[in-house]
Amino acid sequence: MGRVSKRTSAHTAAVKETKVGYKAGIYARLSSDQDKRKNESVEVQVMIAEKYIEEFNQEGTERIEIIDRYIDLGKTGSNFNRGEFQRLMQDIRLGDINCVIVKDLSRFGRNYLEAGNYIEKIFPFLGVRFIAVADGLDTGSKGNDTKQMAAEIKNLVNDMYAKDFSVKAKQHLKQRRQEGSYVGGPPPYGYNAAWDKKIRKLVPDENTAGIVRYIYERFIQTESYTAVADDLNRKKINPPYIYKKTGEVFFCQEQGDYKGWDKEAIHRILKSETYTGKLVQGKTSITAKDERNRIHKAEEEWVIRENTHAPIIDMALFEEAVNVREKIRKKTKSHAHPTKGYPIGENIFDRVLYCGVCKRKMTRDSYVKTYADGRKARMDGYFCLNSSQTKVESCSMSNRISKNELVDILLPILRIEFSVYLGKPNQYMEVVKEQIRTAGAEIDKRKRKVERAIAAAKEREQTKYMEYRGGMILQSEYVAYKMQQEDEIGDLNQKKEKLETDRENLDTVSKKSIAAAHALYRLKSGRELTKEMVESLIRRIYVYPGKRIEVQFTYTLSDEVRPCP
Repeated sequence: MGRVSKRTSAHTAAVKETKVGYKAGIYARLSSDQDKRKNESVEVQVMIAEKYIEEFNQEGTERIEIIDRYIDLGKTGSNFNRGEFQRLMQDIRLGDINCVIVKDLSRFGRNYLEAGNYIEKIFPFLGVRFIAVADGLDTGSKGNDTKQMAAEIKNLVNDMYAKDFSVKAKQHLKQRRQEGSYVGGPPPYGYNAAWDKKIRKLVPDENTAGIVRYIYERFIQTESYTAVADDLNRKKINPPYIYKKTGEVFFCQEQGDYKGWDKEAIHRILKSETYTGKLVQGKTSITAKDERNRIHKAEEEWVIRENTHAPIIDMALFEEAVNVREKIRKKTKSHAHPTKGYPIGENIFDRVLYCGVCKRKMTRDSYVKTYADGRKARMDGYFCLNSSQTKVESCSMSNRISKNELVDILLPILRIEFSVYLGKPNQYMEVVKEQIRTAGAEIDKRKRKVERAIAAAKEREQTKYMEYRGGMILQSEYVAYKMQQEDEIGDLNQKKEKLETDRENLDTVSKKSIAAAHALYRLKSGRELTKEMVESLIRRIYVYPGKRIEVQFTYTLSDEVRPCP
Protein backbone atom coordinates (compact mmCIF):
# COMPACT_ATOMS: atom_id res chain seq x y z
CA MET A 1 0.00 0.00 0.00
CA GLY A 2 1.21 3.47 -0.89
CA ARG A 3 1.28 6.65 1.13
CA VAL A 4 -2.01 7.55 2.79
CA SER A 5 -1.15 11.22 3.30
CA LYS A 6 1.47 13.74 2.13
CA ARG A 7 3.96 15.64 4.14
CA THR A 8 2.33 18.51 6.04
CA SER A 9 5.22 20.47 7.50
CA ALA A 10 4.31 23.81 5.90
CA HIS A 11 1.61 24.76 8.34
CA THR A 12 3.84 24.29 11.38
CA ALA A 13 5.60 27.60 10.66
CA ALA A 14 2.53 29.44 11.84
CA VAL A 15 2.67 27.83 15.22
CA LYS A 16 3.96 30.20 17.86
CA GLU A 17 5.95 29.28 20.92
CA THR A 18 6.43 25.74 19.72
CA LYS A 19 8.95 24.03 17.54
CA VAL A 20 8.99 20.85 15.58
CA GLY A 21 10.93 18.39 17.67
CA TYR A 22 10.15 15.13 15.89
CA LYS A 23 9.12 14.06 12.41
CA ALA A 24 6.95 11.02 12.97
CA GLY A 25 5.99 8.00 10.96
CA ILE A 26 2.91 6.14 12.23
CA TYR A 27 3.22 2.39 11.68
CA ALA A 28 0.21 0.02 11.68
CA ARG A 29 -0.07 -3.65 10.76
CA LEU A 30 -2.88 -6.07 10.13
CA SER A 31 -1.99 -9.67 10.87
CA SER A 32 -2.08 -12.18 8.03
CA ASP A 33 -4.40 -14.46 9.97
CA GLN A 34 -7.04 -11.77 10.53
CA ASP A 35 -10.26 -11.64 8.53
CA LYS A 36 -10.21 -8.97 5.77
CA ARG A 37 -13.44 -7.57 7.22
CA LYS A 38 -11.32 -6.40 10.12
CA ASN A 39 -9.11 -4.15 8.00
CA GLU A 40 -10.71 -1.21 9.74
CA SER A 41 -8.52 -2.13 12.74
CA VAL A 42 -5.59 -0.40 11.09
CA GLU A 43 -7.64 2.77 11.06
CA VAL A 44 -8.10 2.34 14.79
CA GLN A 45 -4.35 1.90 15.21
CA VAL A 46 -3.66 5.07 13.26
CA MET A 47 -6.36 6.99 15.12
CA ILE A 48 -4.85 6.02 18.50
CA ALA A 49 -1.43 7.22 17.36
CA GLU A 50 -2.85 10.49 16.01
CA LYS A 51 -4.77 11.12 19.24
CA TYR A 52 -1.57 10.58 21.20
CA ILE A 53 0.29 13.11 19.03
CA GLU A 54 -2.52 15.67 19.41
CA GLU A 55 -2.38 15.44 23.20
CA PHE A 56 1.40 15.44 23.18
CA ASN A 57 1.53 18.66 21.19
CA GLN A 58 -0.76 20.40 23.67
CA GLU A 59 1.41 19.64 26.68
CA GLY A 60 4.76 21.30 25.99
CA THR A 61 7.05 23.25 23.70
CA GLU A 62 8.07 20.21 21.68
CA ARG A 63 5.94 19.11 18.76
CA ILE A 64 5.56 15.87 16.89
CA GLU A 65 4.77 16.34 13.21
CA ILE A 66 3.17 13.49 11.28
CA ILE A 67 5.19 12.96 8.13
CA ASP A 68 3.61 9.78 6.86
CA ARG A 69 1.61 6.68 7.73
CA TYR A 70 2.99 3.24 6.97
CA ILE A 71 0.47 0.41 6.82
CA ASP A 72 1.13 -3.27 6.16
CA LEU A 73 -1.98 -5.29 5.34
CA GLY A 74 -2.09 -9.02 5.88
CA LYS A 75 1.54 -9.25 6.95
CA THR A 76 2.98 -11.60 9.51
CA GLY A 77 4.58 -10.15 12.62
CA SER A 78 7.18 -12.91 12.87
CA ASN A 79 9.66 -11.05 10.66
CA PHE A 80 10.32 -7.47 9.48
CA ASN A 81 10.49 -8.21 5.75
CA ARG A 82 7.39 -6.13 5.10
CA GLY A 83 6.98 -3.58 2.31
CA GLU A 84 5.74 -0.61 4.30
CA PHE A 85 8.07 -1.28 7.23
CA GLN A 86 11.02 -1.37 4.85
CA ARG A 87 9.83 1.93 3.33
CA LEU A 88 9.68 3.36 6.87
CA MET A 89 13.28 2.29 7.48
CA GLN A 90 14.35 3.84 4.16
CA ASP A 91 12.78 7.19 5.18
CA ILE A 92 14.59 6.95 8.52
CA ARG A 93 17.95 6.46 6.79
CA LEU A 94 17.20 9.46 4.53
CA GLY A 95 16.55 11.60 7.62
CA ASP A 96 12.89 12.21 6.82
CA ILE A 97 11.71 10.32 9.95
CA ASN A 98 13.19 10.48 13.46
CA CYS A 99 10.18 9.18 15.45
CA VAL A 100 8.23 5.93 15.05
CA ILE A 101 4.82 5.62 16.71
CA VAL A 102 2.81 2.37 16.98
CA LYS A 103 -0.34 1.44 18.85
CA ASP A 104 1.50 -1.30 20.77
CA LEU A 105 4.47 -3.60 20.43
CA SER A 106 2.42 -6.48 18.98
CA ARG A 107 1.64 -4.28 15.95
CA PHE A 108 5.31 -3.46 15.57
CA GLY A 109 6.32 -7.11 15.43
CA ARG A 110 5.97 -10.45 17.18
CA ASN A 111 9.55 -11.57 16.68
CA TYR A 112 10.67 -10.61 20.15
CA LEU A 113 14.40 -10.86 19.43
CA GLU A 114 14.30 -8.70 16.31
CA ALA A 115 11.83 -6.24 17.86
CA GLY A 116 14.12 -5.80 20.83
CA ASN A 117 17.07 -5.31 18.50
CA TYR A 118 15.29 -2.45 16.69
CA ILE A 119 14.12 -0.76 19.91
CA GLU A 120 17.33 -1.13 21.91
CA LYS A 121 20.03 -0.86 19.19
CA ILE A 122 19.01 0.19 15.68
CA PHE A 123 16.63 3.04 16.55
CA PRO A 124 18.96 4.60 19.18
CA PHE A 125 21.88 4.36 16.73
CA LEU A 126 19.84 6.19 14.06
CA GLY A 127 18.58 8.76 16.57
CA VAL A 128 14.98 7.60 16.33
CA ARG A 129 12.49 8.02 19.11
CA PHE A 130 10.18 5.02 19.49
CA ILE A 131 6.71 5.24 21.08
CA ALA A 132 4.32 2.31 21.76
CA VAL A 133 1.21 4.13 22.96
CA ALA A 134 -0.76 1.34 24.62
CA ASP A 135 2.34 -0.12 26.31
CA GLY A 136 3.42 3.27 27.73
CA LEU A 137 6.84 2.93 26.11
CA ASP A 138 8.59 6.18 25.04
CA THR A 139 12.33 6.26 24.41
CA GLY A 140 12.39 10.04 23.89
CA SER A 141 13.01 13.04 26.10
CA LYS A 142 9.73 12.60 27.87
CA GLY A 143 10.54 9.05 28.68
CA ASN A 144 12.31 7.74 31.74
CA ASP A 145 16.00 7.74 32.46
CA THR A 146 18.24 5.40 30.47
CA LYS A 147 18.50 2.55 32.97
CA GLN A 148 14.81 2.50 33.76
CA MET A 149 13.90 2.74 30.09
CA ALA A 150 16.19 -0.17 29.24
CA ALA A 151 14.48 -2.21 31.96
CA GLU A 152 11.04 -1.29 30.63
CA ILE A 153 12.00 -2.26 27.07
CA LYS A 154 13.41 -5.54 28.30
CA ASN A 155 10.25 -6.29 30.27
CA LEU A 156 7.99 -5.46 27.34
CA VAL A 157 10.04 -7.60 24.96
CA ASN A 158 9.99 -10.42 27.51
CA ASP A 159 6.22 -10.08 27.69
CA MET A 160 6.07 -10.37 23.91
CA TYR A 161 8.18 -13.51 24.08
CA ALA A 162 6.14 -14.96 26.93
CA LYS A 163 2.86 -14.37 25.15
CA ASP A 164 4.18 -15.76 21.87
CA PHE A 165 5.73 -18.76 23.58
CA SER A 166 2.57 -19.32 25.63
CA VAL A 167 0.41 -19.45 22.50
CA LYS A 168 2.74 -21.89 20.75
CA ALA A 169 3.14 -24.02 23.88
CA LYS A 170 -0.60 -24.21 24.44
CA GLN A 171 -1.17 -25.23 20.83
CA HIS A 172 1.51 -27.91 21.11
CA LEU A 173 0.13 -29.23 24.42
CA LYS A 174 -3.40 -29.30 23.04
CA GLN A 175 -2.26 -31.35 20.06
CA ARG A 176 -0.41 -33.83 22.27
CA ARG A 177 -3.43 -34.17 24.55
CA GLN A 178 -5.65 -34.85 21.56
CA GLU A 179 -3.23 -37.62 20.58
CA GLY A 180 -3.65 -39.23 24.02
CA SER A 181 -0.18 -38.31 25.27
CA TYR A 182 0.34 -37.68 28.98
CA VAL A 183 1.64 -34.11 29.14
CA GLY A 184 1.67 -33.64 32.90
CA GLY A 185 4.79 -33.53 35.05
CA PRO A 186 5.71 -36.56 37.11
CA PRO A 187 3.28 -39.43 36.52
CA PRO A 188 0.63 -40.04 39.18
CA TYR A 189 1.41 -42.44 42.02
CA GLY A 190 1.01 -46.00 40.75
CA TYR A 191 2.31 -45.23 37.25
CA ASN A 192 5.54 -44.67 35.36
CA ALA A 193 5.78 -42.75 32.09
CA ALA A 194 7.32 -44.20 28.93
CA TRP A 195 7.54 -43.01 25.32
CA ASP A 196 5.80 -45.02 22.62
CA LYS A 197 7.16 -43.33 19.49
CA LYS A 198 5.91 -39.73 19.92
CA ILE A 199 3.29 -40.57 22.55
CA ARG A 200 4.11 -40.41 26.24
CA LYS A 201 2.10 -43.17 27.88
CA LEU A 202 1.41 -44.14 31.46
CA VAL A 203 2.54 -47.62 32.45
CA PRO A 204 1.50 -49.26 35.77
CA ASP A 205 4.31 -49.26 38.31
CA GLU A 206 4.58 -52.82 39.60
CA ASN A 207 5.85 -51.53 42.95
CA THR A 208 2.97 -49.19 43.75
CA ALA A 209 0.01 -50.20 41.57
CA GLY A 210 -1.00 -52.75 44.20
CA ILE A 211 -0.95 -50.06 46.87
CA VAL A 212 -3.36 -47.94 44.79
CA ARG A 213 -5.77 -50.89 44.56
CA TYR A 214 -5.38 -51.42 48.30
CA ILE A 215 -6.30 -47.75 48.93
CA TYR A 216 -9.52 -48.12 46.95
CA GLU A 217 -10.50 -51.41 48.57
CA ARG A 218 -9.66 -50.22 52.07
CA PHE A 219 -11.56 -46.96 51.57
CA ILE A 220 -14.69 -48.78 50.44
CA GLN A 221 -14.37 -51.07 53.44
CA THR A 222 -13.81 -48.37 56.09
CA GLU A 223 -15.55 -45.42 54.40
CA SER A 224 -12.94 -43.15 55.92
CA TYR A 225 -10.03 -41.21 54.37
CA THR A 226 -8.29 -41.00 57.72
CA ALA A 227 -8.59 -44.73 58.36
CA VAL A 228 -6.84 -45.50 55.06
CA ALA A 229 -4.08 -42.98 55.76
CA ASP A 230 -3.57 -44.38 59.25
CA ASP A 231 -3.35 -47.88 57.80
CA LEU A 232 -0.64 -46.91 55.31
CA ASN A 233 1.26 -45.03 58.01
CA ARG A 234 1.22 -48.08 60.28
CA LYS A 235 2.76 -50.05 57.44
CA LYS A 236 5.35 -47.25 56.96
CA ILE A 237 4.59 -46.96 53.25
CA ASN A 238 6.20 -43.83 51.80
CA PRO A 239 3.76 -41.20 50.49
CA PRO A 240 3.90 -40.39 46.74
CA TYR A 241 6.34 -37.48 46.91
CA ILE A 242 8.83 -39.45 49.01
CA TYR A 243 8.55 -42.48 46.71
CA LYS A 244 9.22 -40.30 43.65
CA LYS A 245 12.24 -38.81 45.43
CA THR A 246 13.80 -41.98 46.80
CA GLY A 247 12.36 -44.82 44.71
CA GLU A 248 11.68 -46.67 47.97
CA VAL A 249 8.18 -48.01 48.53
CA PHE A 250 8.72 -48.38 52.26
CA PHE A 251 10.37 -46.15 54.80
CA CYS A 252 14.11 -46.59 55.27
CA GLN A 253 16.08 -45.31 58.20
CA GLU A 254 18.35 -43.42 55.81
CA GLN A 255 15.43 -41.09 54.99
CA GLY A 256 15.46 -39.58 58.44
CA ASP A 257 12.02 -39.00 59.94
CA TYR A 258 9.07 -40.79 58.40
CA LYS A 259 6.83 -38.51 56.32
CA GLY A 260 3.43 -40.14 56.29
CA TRP A 261 0.16 -40.00 54.38
CA ASP A 262 -2.72 -37.65 55.14
CA LYS A 263 -6.36 -37.79 54.11
CA GLU A 264 -5.83 -35.22 51.34
CA ALA A 265 -3.33 -37.51 49.60
CA ILE A 266 -5.83 -40.35 49.84
CA HIS A 267 -8.59 -38.12 48.46
CA ARG A 268 -6.48 -37.11 45.43
CA ILE A 269 -5.93 -40.74 44.48
CA LEU A 270 -9.57 -41.72 45.01
CA LYS A 271 -10.95 -38.96 42.79
CA SER A 272 -8.51 -39.41 39.89
CA GLU A 273 -10.02 -41.06 36.81
CA THR A 274 -6.51 -41.68 35.54
CA TYR A 275 -6.49 -45.00 37.41
CA THR A 276 -9.33 -46.26 35.17
CA GLY A 277 -7.25 -45.85 32.00
CA LYS A 278 -8.74 -42.46 31.20
CA LEU A 279 -6.86 -39.20 30.66
CA VAL A 280 -8.56 -35.95 31.66
CA GLN A 281 -6.20 -33.09 30.84
CA GLY A 282 -6.30 -29.38 30.20
CA LYS A 283 -8.46 -28.69 33.27
CA THR A 284 -6.38 -25.63 34.13
CA SER A 285 -4.24 -23.12 32.30
CA ILE A 286 -1.46 -20.85 33.47
CA THR A 287 -0.54 -17.28 32.71
CA ALA A 288 2.58 -16.49 30.74
CA LYS A 289 4.20 -14.74 33.70
CA ASP A 290 3.44 -16.99 36.64
CA GLU A 291 2.95 -20.73 36.42
CA ARG A 292 1.50 -20.72 39.92
CA ASN A 293 -1.40 -18.58 38.79
CA ARG A 294 -3.63 -21.38 37.52
CA ILE A 295 -6.95 -20.70 35.87
CA HIS A 296 -9.64 -23.39 36.05
CA LYS A 297 -11.24 -24.04 32.68
CA ALA A 298 -14.85 -24.93 31.96
CA GLU A 299 -15.47 -28.67 31.71
CA GLU A 300 -16.28 -28.45 27.99
CA GLU A 301 -12.70 -27.23 27.41
CA TRP A 302 -11.12 -30.31 28.99
CA VAL A 303 -9.37 -32.84 26.76
CA ILE A 304 -10.72 -36.30 27.61
CA ARG A 305 -9.42 -39.51 26.08
CA GLU A 306 -10.56 -43.04 26.96
CA ASN A 307 -8.38 -46.15 27.11
CA THR A 308 -5.10 -44.30 26.72
CA HIS A 309 -3.23 -46.62 29.11
CA ALA A 310 -3.62 -49.76 31.19
CA PRO A 311 -6.03 -49.23 34.13
CA ILE A 312 -5.13 -50.02 37.73
CA ILE A 313 -8.73 -49.73 38.96
CA ASP A 314 -11.76 -51.09 37.08
CA MET A 315 -14.78 -48.83 36.63
CA ALA A 316 -16.96 -50.81 39.04
CA LEU A 317 -14.49 -50.29 41.89
CA PHE A 318 -14.01 -46.62 40.96
CA GLU A 319 -17.77 -45.98 40.91
CA GLU A 320 -18.13 -47.68 44.28
CA ALA A 321 -15.48 -45.33 45.69
CA VAL A 322 -17.32 -42.37 44.11
CA ASN A 323 -20.51 -43.42 45.93
CA VAL A 324 -18.68 -43.65 49.25
CA ARG A 325 -17.09 -40.21 48.73
CA GLU A 326 -20.51 -38.72 48.00
CA LYS A 327 -21.96 -40.43 51.08
CA ILE A 328 -19.25 -38.90 53.27
CA ARG A 329 -19.76 -35.49 51.67
CA LYS A 330 -23.50 -35.53 52.36
CA LYS A 331 -22.97 -36.76 55.90
CA THR A 332 -20.41 -34.06 56.64
CA LYS A 333 -22.69 -31.39 55.17
CA SER A 334 -25.63 -32.62 57.21
CA HIS A 335 -23.75 -31.97 60.44
CA ALA A 336 -23.94 -28.22 59.97
CA HIS A 337 -27.00 -27.13 61.93
CA PRO A 338 -28.27 -23.57 62.04
CA THR A 339 -27.40 -22.32 65.51
CA LYS A 340 -26.68 -18.66 64.69
CA GLY A 341 -27.51 -16.41 67.59
CA TYR A 342 -27.18 -19.19 70.13
CA PRO A 343 -23.57 -19.30 71.33
CA ILE A 344 -21.90 -22.64 71.67
CA GLY A 345 -21.35 -23.70 75.25
CA GLU A 346 -18.46 -25.52 76.88
CA ASN A 347 -18.07 -29.08 75.68
CA ILE A 348 -17.59 -30.69 79.06
CA PHE A 349 -17.31 -34.23 77.64
CA ASP A 350 -14.91 -33.35 74.83
CA ARG A 351 -11.99 -35.50 76.02
CA VAL A 352 -13.77 -38.37 77.72
CA LEU A 353 -16.74 -39.43 75.56
CA TYR A 354 -16.29 -42.44 73.23
CA CYS A 355 -18.42 -44.83 71.25
CA GLY A 356 -18.58 -48.12 73.11
CA VAL A 357 -18.80 -50.10 69.86
CA CYS A 358 -15.95 -48.76 67.71
CA LYS A 359 -14.06 -46.93 70.51
CA ARG A 360 -13.87 -43.70 68.47
CA LYS A 361 -14.51 -40.30 70.02
CA MET A 362 -18.09 -39.16 69.79
CA THR A 363 -18.95 -35.95 68.00
CA ARG A 364 -21.00 -33.10 69.43
CA ASP A 365 -24.16 -32.26 67.51
CA SER A 366 -26.07 -29.02 68.17
CA TYR A 367 -29.39 -27.60 67.05
CA VAL A 368 -31.89 -24.94 68.12
CA LYS A 369 -35.12 -26.23 69.66
CA THR A 370 -38.29 -24.15 69.51
CA TYR A 371 -40.81 -24.69 72.34
CA ALA A 372 -44.60 -24.36 72.10
CA ASP A 373 -44.51 -20.95 73.79
CA GLY A 374 -42.02 -19.66 71.22
CA ARG A 375 -38.94 -19.95 73.38
CA LYS A 376 -35.79 -21.18 71.72
CA ALA A 377 -32.81 -22.94 73.22
CA ARG A 378 -29.63 -24.54 71.98
CA MET A 379 -29.60 -28.31 72.45
CA ASP A 380 -26.40 -30.34 72.52
CA GLY A 381 -26.02 -34.03 71.92
CA TYR A 382 -23.43 -36.58 70.90
CA PHE A 383 -23.28 -39.21 68.19
CA CYS A 384 -20.78 -41.64 66.70
CA LEU A 385 -19.59 -40.24 63.38
CA ASN A 386 -18.17 -43.63 62.49
CA SER A 387 -21.66 -45.12 62.59
CA SER A 388 -22.29 -43.67 59.16
CA GLN A 389 -18.86 -44.51 57.78
CA THR A 390 -18.44 -48.19 58.56
CA LYS A 391 -20.02 -51.47 57.56
CA VAL A 392 -19.93 -52.73 61.14
CA GLU A 393 -23.63 -53.20 61.74
CA SER A 394 -23.37 -53.04 65.52
CA CYS A 395 -22.09 -49.42 65.28
CA SER A 396 -25.50 -48.11 64.34
CA MET A 397 -27.06 -44.68 63.89
CA SER A 398 -28.99 -45.22 67.11
CA ASN A 399 -25.80 -44.73 69.07
CA ARG A 400 -26.44 -41.15 70.13
CA ILE A 401 -27.29 -39.41 73.38
CA SER A 402 -28.22 -35.88 74.37
CA LYS A 403 -26.17 -33.86 76.84
CA ASN A 404 -29.06 -33.65 79.29
CA GLU A 405 -29.62 -37.42 79.17
CA LEU A 406 -25.92 -38.06 79.75
CA VAL A 407 -25.76 -35.70 82.73
CA ASP A 408 -28.91 -37.20 84.26
CA ILE A 409 -27.37 -40.68 84.07
CA LEU A 410 -23.88 -39.68 85.13
CA LEU A 411 -24.50 -37.52 88.24
CA PRO A 412 -26.07 -40.30 90.37
CA ILE A 413 -23.33 -42.71 89.29
CA LEU A 414 -20.63 -40.27 90.38
CA ARG A 415 -22.22 -39.80 93.79
CA ILE A 416 -22.55 -43.54 94.30
CA GLU A 417 -19.02 -44.26 93.08
CA PHE A 418 -17.39 -41.67 95.35
CA SER A 419 -19.73 -42.00 98.31
CA VAL A 420 -16.93 -43.54 100.36
CA TYR A 421 -14.51 -40.73 99.55
CA LEU A 422 -16.81 -37.71 99.50
CA GLY A 423 -15.84 -36.84 103.01
CA LYS A 424 -12.40 -38.45 102.85
CA PRO A 425 -10.43 -37.06 99.93
CA ASN A 426 -7.09 -37.95 101.55
CA GLN A 427 -8.07 -41.61 101.59
CA TYR A 428 -8.95 -41.31 97.91
CA MET A 429 -5.46 -39.96 97.13
CA GLU A 430 -3.77 -42.86 98.94
CA VAL A 431 -5.74 -45.31 96.82
CA VAL A 432 -4.61 -43.48 93.69
CA LYS A 433 -0.92 -43.53 94.68
CA GLU A 434 -0.96 -47.28 95.26
CA GLN A 435 -2.58 -47.89 91.89
CA ILE A 436 0.05 -45.70 90.22
CA ARG A 437 2.86 -47.81 91.61
CA THR A 438 1.22 -51.08 90.60
CA ALA A 439 0.27 -49.85 87.16
CA GLY A 440 3.76 -48.45 86.52
CA ALA A 441 5.45 -51.77 87.22
CA GLU A 442 3.00 -53.63 84.97
CA ILE A 443 3.45 -51.14 82.09
CA ASP A 444 7.25 -51.42 82.25
CA LYS A 445 7.04 -55.23 82.14
CA ARG A 446 4.71 -55.27 79.12
CA LYS A 447 6.79 -52.66 77.29
CA ARG A 448 10.00 -54.74 77.60
CA LYS A 449 8.20 -57.73 76.14
CA VAL A 450 6.90 -55.72 73.15
CA GLU A 451 10.36 -54.20 72.49
CA ARG A 452 11.91 -57.69 72.28
CA ALA A 453 9.24 -58.72 69.76
CA ILE A 454 9.87 -55.59 67.62
CA ALA A 455 13.64 -56.19 67.59
CA ALA A 456 13.15 -59.78 66.42
CA ALA A 457 10.75 -58.73 63.65
CA LYS A 458 13.13 -56.00 62.39
CA GLU A 459 16.01 -58.48 62.33
CA ARG A 460 13.95 -60.80 60.12
CA GLU A 461 12.99 -57.89 57.86
CA GLN A 462 16.62 -56.76 57.54
CA THR A 463 17.61 -60.21 56.38
CA LYS A 464 14.92 -60.14 53.69
CA TYR A 465 16.01 -56.62 52.67
CA MET A 466 19.62 -57.74 52.14
CA GLU A 467 18.34 -60.62 50.00
CA TYR A 468 16.45 -58.07 47.87
CA ARG A 469 19.47 -55.75 47.56
CA GLY A 470 21.64 -58.72 46.67
CA GLY A 471 19.35 -59.69 43.83
CA MET A 472 18.28 -62.94 45.47
CA ILE A 473 14.58 -61.99 45.38
CA LEU A 474 12.51 -59.70 43.18
CA GLN A 475 11.32 -56.32 44.41
CA SER A 476 7.71 -57.43 44.03
CA GLU A 477 8.40 -60.39 46.34
CA TYR A 478 10.10 -58.10 48.83
CA VAL A 479 7.21 -55.63 48.67
CA ALA A 480 4.69 -58.41 49.41
CA TYR A 481 6.77 -59.60 52.36
CA LYS A 482 7.32 -56.04 53.56
CA MET A 483 3.60 -55.29 53.62
CA GLN A 484 2.91 -58.42 55.64
CA GLN A 485 5.82 -57.77 57.97
CA GLU A 486 4.86 -54.15 58.52
CA ASP A 487 1.42 -55.24 59.70
CA GLU A 488 3.06 -57.17 62.50
CA ILE A 489 5.55 -54.44 63.35
CA GLY A 490 2.81 -51.82 63.10
CA ASP A 491 0.67 -53.65 65.65
CA LEU A 492 3.63 -54.01 67.98
CA ASN A 493 4.53 -50.33 67.65
CA GLN A 494 0.95 -49.38 68.43
CA LYS A 495 1.10 -51.44 71.59
CA LYS A 496 4.40 -49.86 72.53
CA GLU A 497 3.10 -46.35 71.89
CA LYS A 498 0.03 -47.02 74.00
CA LEU A 499 2.17 -48.32 76.84
CA GLU A 500 4.43 -45.28 76.60
CA THR A 501 1.40 -43.02 76.66
CA ASP A 502 0.04 -44.82 79.70
CA ARG A 503 3.41 -44.45 81.40
CA GLU A 504 3.50 -40.72 80.66
CA ASN A 505 0.00 -40.37 82.00
CA LEU A 506 1.17 -41.77 85.31
CA ASP A 507 3.45 -38.78 85.69
CA THR A 508 0.48 -36.42 85.64
CA VAL A 509 -1.88 -38.52 87.70
CA SER A 510 -0.76 -36.97 90.97
CA LYS A 511 -1.82 -33.52 89.69
CA LYS A 512 -5.09 -34.96 88.53
CA SER A 513 -5.55 -36.61 91.90
CA ILE A 514 -5.37 -33.25 93.64
CA ALA A 515 -7.85 -31.84 91.13
CA ALA A 516 -10.10 -34.84 91.70
CA ALA A 517 -10.02 -34.31 95.45
CA HIS A 518 -11.24 -30.74 94.91
CA ALA A 519 -13.86 -32.05 92.48
CA LEU A 520 -15.18 -34.36 95.17
CA TYR A 521 -15.87 -31.38 97.45
CA ARG A 522 -17.77 -29.66 94.61
CA LEU A 523 -19.64 -32.86 93.79
CA LYS A 524 -20.67 -33.24 97.43
CA SER A 525 -22.17 -29.76 97.39
CA GLY A 526 -24.32 -30.73 94.41
CA ARG A 527 -22.93 -28.15 91.98
CA GLU A 528 -23.44 -28.49 88.21
CA LEU A 529 -20.96 -30.64 86.31
CA THR A 530 -18.05 -28.75 84.74
CA LYS A 531 -15.35 -29.76 82.24
CA GLU A 532 -12.71 -29.62 84.99
CA MET A 533 -14.78 -31.80 87.31
CA VAL A 534 -15.51 -34.40 84.63
CA GLU A 535 -11.89 -34.70 83.50
CA SER A 536 -10.66 -34.84 87.11
CA LEU A 537 -12.85 -37.81 88.01
CA ILE A 538 -13.37 -39.65 84.70
CA ARG A 539 -10.94 -41.07 82.16
CA ARG A 540 -13.46 -42.47 79.67
CA ILE A 541 -17.19 -42.67 79.15
CA TYR A 542 -18.32 -45.28 76.62
CA VAL A 543 -21.75 -44.86 75.07
CA TYR A 544 -23.66 -47.80 73.57
CA PRO A 545 -26.87 -47.94 71.52
CA GLY A 546 -29.89 -47.63 73.75
CA LYS A 547 -28.23 -44.92 75.90
CA ARG A 548 -26.25 -47.43 77.96
CA ILE A 549 -22.93 -46.12 79.28
CA GLU A 550 -19.77 -47.41 80.90
CA VAL A 551 -17.51 -45.21 82.99
CA GLN A 552 -13.77 -45.54 83.58
CA PHE A 553 -12.64 -43.40 86.50
CA THR A 554 -9.34 -41.61 86.87
CA TYR A 555 -8.05 -43.77 89.68
CA THR A 556 -8.82 -46.97 87.72
CA LEU A 557 -5.70 -47.43 85.64
CA SER A 558 -6.61 -50.86 84.33
CA ASP A 559 -8.88 -51.54 81.37
CA GLU A 560 -11.82 -52.29 83.63
CA VAL A 561 -14.91 -50.12 83.31
CA ARG A 562 -18.00 -49.66 85.41
CA PRO A 563 -21.24 -50.49 83.60
CA CYS A 564 -24.14 -48.15 84.19
CA PRO A 565 -27.76 -48.80 83.25
